Amino acid sequence: MLVSGDGDFVPLVQHLKHALGCYVEVLAFGKTSAQKLVEEVDNFIDMDQNFQKYLIRIASQKAKEKS
Repeated sequence: MLVSGDGDFVPLVQHLKHALGCYVEVLAFGKTSAQKLVEEVDNFIDMDQNFQKYLIRIASQKAKEKS
């Protein structure tokens, strides 16, 4: 699994899939991910769909919730 939407990883993904036969997943924010990367991977998990599941809450937010 790759946790990046950077299009610079496309050659790596292509190598992993075609030369090594790996299944490649990407976890990234869809709005800022390179479309070519999204198209190349076997599975793309868009963190924009449920960002609260993937983001860490900061301490001040936790304190507000306890109040």
